Amino acid sequence: MEFHGGRTRTAPLTWGQEVIWDLLRDWPDARSFAVLTRWMPIPLLLSVGEVLEVLGELLRRHESLRTRYHPTSSGDATQQVLGSGVLPVELVDRPAQDPTDWTSIVTDCLVGAVEAGFDHERDLPIRVTVILEEGIPILLTLAVSHLSADFIGADLIVADFTAMLQARVAGHPLPPARPGLQPAELAAWEHRPEGQLQDVEAARYLRRQLDRTHPGMLPARAAPATPRFHRGVLESEAVAMAVGPAARRYRATPSTLLLAVTSALMRGICPGPAYPVDILQSNRMTPELAGMVCSLSQGILTVVDLTADTVADLVRHCTAVLAEARGHGRHRQRSTLELLSTAGARRGCQFNDIWSHLPGRPRPPATLRELEGVTATSTFSWVEQVPEKNKDLFMGIRGTADRVHLSLFADTALLPPGDIRAFLDTFERTVVTLAYQDLPLDQVTHWFAETATRFAEDR
Repeated sequence: MEFHGGRTRTAPLTWGQEVIWDLLRDWPDARSFAVLTRWMPIPLLLSVGEVLEVLGELLRRHESLRTRYHPTSSGDATQQVLGSGVLPVELVDRPAQDPTDWTSIVTDCLVGAVEAGFDHERDLPIRVTVILEEGIPILLTLAVSHLSADFIGADLIVADFTAMLQARVAGHPLPPARPGLQPAELAAWEHRPEGQLQDVEAARYLRRQLDRTHPGMLPARAAPATPRFHRGVLESEAVAMAVGPAARRYRATPSTLLLAVTSALMRGICPGPAYPVDILQSNRMTPELAGMVCSLSQGILTVVDLTADTVADLVRHCTAVLAEARGHGRHRQRSTLELLSTAGARRGCQFNDIWSHLPGRPRPPATLRELEGVTATSTFSWVEQVPEKNKDLFMGIRGTADRVHLSLFADTALLPPGDIRAFLDTFERTVVTLAYQDLPLDQVTHWFAETATRFAEDR
C-alpha cells in the first residue's frame, strides 16, 4: 500500500522513545515486549481498496507510524519521518467453507507479528493484516512497535481507524484528526529550556524519594522457586464492576483506588512503615498529549506511606502520591537511572494501571452478596515462569472494560508462588467489598495471610 502527503523530517528520540530504545538495545527478551498488538472488525460493505485508503490516511495523520529509527555511533538513535512510501499489507482470505474459526486466524496473525518483530532501520513500525472471507474484508490485525506507540497509543490507533472506517461506510467525511503534537515536535520541546527544567525538577523529586528508601523496605528474601520469577494473572468481571463504585465511595479516581488496594496488601507484606513503588504514568495530562500516538508512558519512583489507620486515609495518601507522580512522570530516564543505580534502587516494586483509562465499565449488581457471586467466573493462571527478569514486584492492571486482568510478577525470593496467587485473590475480594462497605486495613492483612496459607503449596 502506498501512502503520500506527510511531512518529512529527522529528529532525536523523545524521552519516552529513549526508554524503549535502551530496553531493545540492552535486554534480549525485550523483542516481544516491544510489539503491541490489536485487532478490530471491519464494517461491512467496504472493499479492500477502501480499507487501504483509510489506512493511508491513518499513516498521514500519525507521523509515528511512518517513522524509521536509525542507530548512531553512540548507541543512541534518530527518528526519520517519511513523507511517502510503501507499507506491506498482508491479505488472508478464508474460503466460506473453511472450518478454521476467526479466533484462530486472528491469533496466528498476532503471534506471527510478535515473533517477526521489527527491523527499525528498514521497516515501518506498523504491520497490518486484512482478514477476508471470499474477498470481503471482515477483520484487521495491527502490530505496532513500542517505539512508536504505548498501550494507550495503540488504542488510539484503533479508535481513529475505526471512526474513519465507519465514516466511510456512512458516506460521511472522515472525522478531523485529533489535535496534538507529533513525536518530532515533542522531542524539540524536550530539548528546549522548558523541557530541560521539567527534567531537572523530576530529578529533584526523585532524590527526595531516594532519601526515604533503603533495602530493608521490601520483604525479606528466602529460597526462591524454580524458575525463580513467576507471573500470575487473575481475570475478574467482579473487579471491573466494583472499581468504579468503590472509587466513588472514597471520592477518588479508579486508578487511585487500585493503588490504595495494592498498598493495603503491601502493608501486610513489607516489614516497615513505607514501600517504594515505581508508578508508570500515561503522561497524557495535557490536551496536546492526550491524543498523541507515541511512546509516552514512563515510571517515576515514589514512596507510599503504610501508616494509615483506615482505607479512607490510605486512599487520600495515594491521591497525593499519584498527583506528585503525574507532575514528574515525564523526564529523561537516562539521567535518573544513574541516580537509581547509585542508590541501588533500579529494581523494586512497580505499579501500572492501564485498565482505568478504558471507557464503558459495567454496572455492579445491587448487593455485595450478588457481586461476590460474580467472582465464581474469575480465573487464575500462571502465564510466565522464567529464570531471570529485571523486576522484583510488578503489579499490572489491564484487560477489557468488562473483565479486568490483575497481573502480579514477582521474584519468588520475595513472594513465593502461593503468596502471588493469594495477593491477587485478596485484591479481588478487597475491591469487591469496598464497593459496598468500608474495611479495616487489618482485615485485608488477615485475608491475605489466610489465603496465602491455603495456596502455600501452589506452583
